Amino acid sequence: MAPTELERFKTFLEESFSDGVSYRELRLSDEEVDYLLKRYPNASILKSPALESQDDKAWYEINLLPAPDVDSKFEDIQRENQRLKQELDALKKALVTQG
Repeated sequence: MAPTELERFKTFLEESFSDGVSYRELRLSDEEVDYLLKRYPNASILKSPALESQDDKAWYEINLLPAPDVDSKFEDIQRENQRLKQELDALKKALVTQG
């Protein structure tokens, strides 16, 4: 990864996990997965069975702090869903305001 790409990816990771949720689904390249594993050696990374895209990226389920039980992972997913709903509501309001 080129230095500018690495900096952009670092920023992307920081933003992706900045709200305290340790679970995300991200589309990553092999190089990005390698970096993520070096940066977060205890992370759990599972490749989704979906096909890779033309840019050689694939979807991964990433948990920076592997949950000791299923309930914790479920709570992380619920928090992620809530965050996404809030983002959608904000986007809808912005579109209505602009329209």
